Amino acid sequence: MFAFIISAQAQSTEPTKHEIEIRATYSVPSGETNFSGTTASGNTVDFGRDFDFKNEFGWQARYTYRSTDGKHKIVADYDAANWERSTTLTRTITFRGQTYVANASLDGALKLQTFRAMYAYRWGNEKLRFGPMVDMGFIKTSLALNGTTASGTRSSDGSLTKFAATIGYDLDYKPTPKINLFHNLGAIKFRRDNLFHAEGGIKVFVTESFGAVGGYKVQRYKLDGDDPNFLTIRSHGPFFGGVVRF
Repeated sequence: MFAFIISAQAQSTEPTKHEIEIRATYSVPSGETNFSGTTASGNTVDFGRDFDFKNEFGWQARYTYRSTDGKHKIVADYDAANWERSTTLTRTITFRGQTYVANASLDGALKLQTFRAMYAYRWGNEKLRFGPMVDMGFIKTSLALNGTTASGTRSSDGSLTKFAATIGYDLDYKPTPKINLFHNLGAIKFRRDNLFHAEGGIKVFVTESFGAVGGYKVQRYKLDGDDPNFLTIRSHGPFFGGVVRF
């Protein structure tokens, strides 16, 4: 398939319309969650204070389509990251009806998965394109705990999955045919949900069809359930990977 793409590209002077990227992400999370149905003290788990989660690798897959004139851009994107940490609690916390006691061991697994489809309409020329964008999709966040309670070792988990949409802008700058600088930002506040994501980076193509991508990404999502349950997660860090265009 790649040989066919390269051969066809060599015979065509039209700009490439499609890109496929596979990225590795490296990020550290922060935030808090409450799945106990009450706002009483000790029922909100703090990812930094209670776990001090560290940087972990995740992955991201993305497909991008650009129209021939560059005005229209469509993106389909899937992103997944997991953070795991074993710690000794410095305080007593309650999560999903289980009370984990201070000075005891606790294992935590935090996950963030996002899928979004984006459309952007951009003005400009062959080198610079900028314009508004809208995206929509799903965000899934979850936290699983396993540790010592007053009645022995117990496990509990909570998750929130929400339909999500943001509005913002998209930018592409191509100083040369082999270099592409990009930036994308989206945000929205809807009821008690707060969503924000942004990324910027560079793509360098060593051949007409193959290249490398790298940059930095920031995400902040606060998702609320129908009761006092909520999960707020913030993550940021670099990403890098490969890209093929045709």
